[in-house]
Amino acid sequence: MIRYKRLSSVVFLLLVAVLPLVAAADMGVQMKRYAERYPKTADSRARLKKANEFFAFLYAAQYIDEPIVFPASSHIDSVDVNVYYYIAEWYYGEGNYRQTVDYCMRATNCFGEVDDVSKSDVYALLGAAYFRMSEYDNAIEALNKSYELDKSFGDPDRLSSSLNSIASAFVAAGRPEEAEKYILEAIEINSTTRNLARRAVLYGTASEIYRTMGKGHKSLTYAREALEIDRQRGDSAHMGVRLSQMANAQLVLGKTRDAKRSLQRAIPLLQAAGNKHSLGICQNQMGDILSAEGEDVEAAEYYRQAAEIFLAQGDIYNESHAREGLYKSLKMDAPGEAMMHLERAKMLHDSIYQTKTGEALSRYNAMYYNDILQIEKKRVEREKRTILIVSLIIAVALILVIATGFYYARHRERRAEQDFRKNVTSLEDKYNEVQRLYQNVVAERMLVGKDITDDDRYFLTKLTAVIGTLSEQGISDVGTIADEMHVSVTTLRRRLATILSETPQTYILRVRMEKARHLLHEYRDITVSEVAERCGYSQPANFTRAFYRYYGINPTEARVQKTETNPKTV
Repeated sequence: MIRYKRLSSVVFLLLVAVLPLVAAADMGVQMKRYAERYPKTADSRARLKKANEFFAFLYAAQYIDEPIVFPASSHIDSVDVNVYYYIAEWYYGEGNYRQTVDYCMRATNCFGEVDDVSKSDVYALLGAAYFRMSEYDNAIEALNKSYELDKSFGDPDRLSSSLNSIASAFVAAGRPEEAEKYILEAIEINSTTRNLARRAVLYGTASEIYRTMGKGHKSLTYAREALEIDRQRGDSAHMGVRLSQMANAQLVLGKTRDAKRSLQRAIPLLQAAGNKHSLGICQNQMGDILSAEGEDVEAAEYYRQAAEIFLAQGDIYNESHAREGLYKSLKMDAPGEAMMHLERAKMLHDSIYQTKTGEALSRYNAMYYNDILQIEKKRVEREKRTILIVSLIIAVALILVIATGFYYARHRERRAEQDFRKNVTSLEDKYNEVQRLYQNVVAERMLVGKDITDDDRYFLTKLTAVIGTLSEQGISDVGTIADEMHVSVTTLRRRLATILSETPQTYILRVRMEKARHLLHEYRDITVSEVAERCGYSQPANFTRAFYRYYGINPTEARVQKTETNPKTV
């Protein structure tokens, strides 16, 4: 992603050692402190030092899963963009979208010497924040820039994510018919990968689109499929979002009782996950149902909680919904308060849709439509080639059958079947082969030139295998790895320090990156997303950033390079 390098284990441990109080302090207080002080640091050397302190704090607080450091040679643009991006990302998680926009804009002002992956990430986060604030014109503009950058990478996960964001903006702006083509294209791209987390998100967006179009059955089907994926993944936080989407579809179908049950299941899940935005949406939905049932007192309480959430987040669209609900619920028992909410709702409603929003949507839609035409043209060409090839194969087969006779045809058919079973393995067999072979290859690469005992070599080879196996399960913490090695964490640290002068975290990262490089070079039928998953990264975008930090190029470039990919050094 951004041009920074790994910190050597000794220097990084020293940084972490002087920050124990920072790591233990309240995350929010510390993040705000860095957010305020970093932009005021004028001297480049001092900024670099503060940036490294910031990332040491994030690592100690387990906000990032690997150490990050900028060497003295780093360009200050890369340093600034990286710091501002992580601050913006934290504010987004806290629901403070105005601050998210502020720090994303600071990052865009430092794009002079920054790679395109970083720019795309910043624009995507900026678009998401504008979307939450109902500023759809700004959201479309930012998401358009992110999508244009992602097209050059050819990464299916990044493309499907960008298209999903665009679709969400269209449906929120009242253009579900336009949103439909984007989400269907995103789903088609995702179907070529094994990224189930992304698939659940896409299905959830599709559910919202078809709900807005009044197609309740289609909306409910997509929401249920998304819920089932998240249930299988054990993702209770996103299950709450899917239940909310199911409730929307059930309301369209007139199944109010089912919708109420879905919301009653969703609200505690969202509260536990701290997902305030989705929680506020569910509270608005519950308020609507209770209001229709004549339960105005209970409805007002749900609307009031939703209004507080959306006011704090700057989401004028959903706050307007809550204010209107409060007016309807309170107008009989508290007319004075009801009128205050009605005035606020009118003010918000007037600011929701602007002319430039429609213009921005139409402009982007025209640009994307050209992309769709190109995609369709290529698809038709592929289909024509396939039909021609199949026709030729059938013709040749018929000629061979007629020429050689029934017996020879039967004999050849059996021979072909035997050869096929002997030489062609399933994709799963290929993956099992990868799992069996990569550990020794990685271990040999990492131990070349190391003058160590046979016992130490056996220990490191076994450790490499354990790390590789656990990373397939998304596990990379030192404690679990030490348990699998049947040693204590202290013993593991001591042996690695003695043999290689490395920490466990550094060695784990090295194994994962060596494994990634090996898979990219030797198994070209495995996608980058699958490589990311097999190296323990649930999100391909995180894998791409980690790989870039380690090797200085992204995974796609590493795959096509003929020369050896070497780690970046401090």
